[in-house]
Amino acid sequence: MNASLLNHLQGVKDYTFSGSVYKDKRLFLNLYYNPKGFCHCPNCRSRKLIKYGKVHRDIRALPVGSTPTILHLILQRYQCKKCHHVFQSRIPFTNGEASHTKKFQAYILDLLRLGLTISAVARHLRINWHVVKDIHKAHLYKHYRNPNLKGLRCIGIDEFAVHKGQIYKTIVVDHETGRIVYVGNGRSKEALARFWRRVKRLKVKIEVVSSDLSAAFISSVGQNAPDAIHVYDKFHIVQLVAQAIDKTRRSVYKQTTDMEQRKIIKGNRWILLRKDPEKLDKKYKKRLDNILETNKPLATAYYLYEDIDQIWMQKNKEEALGQLEYWCRQAQESKLYYFKKVAASLMARRTGISVWYDYQISNAGVEGINNKIKMIKRRAYGFRDEKYFELILLGLYDENNAIIR
Repeated sequence: MNASLLNHLQGVKDYTFSGSVYKDKRLFLNLYYNPKGFCHCPNCRSRKLIKYGKVHRDIRALPVGSTPTILHLILQRYQCKKCHHVFQSRIPFTNGEASHTKKFQAYILDLLRLGLTISAVARHLRINWHVVKDIHKAHLYKHYRNPNLKGLRCIGIDEFAVHKGQIYKTIVVDHETGRIVYVGNGRSKEALARFWRRVKRLKVKIEVVSSDLSAAFISSVGQNAPDAIHVYDKFHIVQLVAQAIDKTRRSVYKQTTDMEQRKIIKGNRWILLRKDPEKLDKKYKKRLDNILETNKPLATAYYLYEDIDQIWMQKNKEEALGQLEYWCRQAQESKLYYFKKVAASLMARRTGISVWYDYQISNAGVEGINNKIKMIKRRAYGFRDEKYFELILLGLYDENNAIIR
């Protein structure tokens, strides 16, 4: 095999092919060190060297077809006459002390980008699961450990559950590119502390922020980006009202002693939360009509839930504020406990809700990213390496990331 072919196929440089052996269902390519030019001591740069024996080393290379291929290298050892440092010939086609070539590493990353799981790649190449994972983690660490914040001005903040129980992570997303630029532990103010420190250090000017109505997020943005416009996310406000209607349904169910009424209410949560009742078939449309006709509190809650969208369907901000105040007044007059709580919360934050008319952004894109994260977690059966998980999230925009399994 000539040097040019070996270089193009396996990325091999400074080594000459001396033969091949097929053994234990693996192909071994024997190579010996044959550098172009002079060697020098890595310690003192002297060229006055003496040969000091040889070392044999096996390096995993790209497979030939489906056959695992090993480069069996004969490394020359040297001793420096000047400083007596002992070293061996370098391997320019590996990363440091890695036991695989750069080409093999790139091949693994390509397979992961195609959507194969780590286990699938490991089985295909007949290597250890941890080798694939470590290669992927090192790649992500090199490229994504410090996301570029240059030009960052419009961000979305959201949290997601990592495990069952109260374990969360907070993400910051660049609205203009869709990149995750930060991952923090928890969902408190402290979860965003590292992000704001980096923003200040790099003198990044955040102009617009979108988030839910979390007191921690509101306080964090107010303290660290006081000049930024804070837009409260439409999706989360509607979700807040949806939670209120469900809590009202449960409360009514508990208070009702009439068994017929209980049958009507039970199991119909999804019908009440539908935003397109006209698309219900006759059976479920009849159920909805039955609930609304026989239960006044649920009927009131349902119509309030339907009307909340009107806030974002007005001609301008002033009309939107009027619609918001009207909705909150209706909720307060309904005497429904959970809707009165929502109304008080929305009135206290009406400026951040109405400013949507100036900057029509929402966390819809962030929620889409959260759905991708859920899919990754589901296919991975959870993550034990938290740092690796964070790196996967930071590389989500640029990489069709690998899935642990």
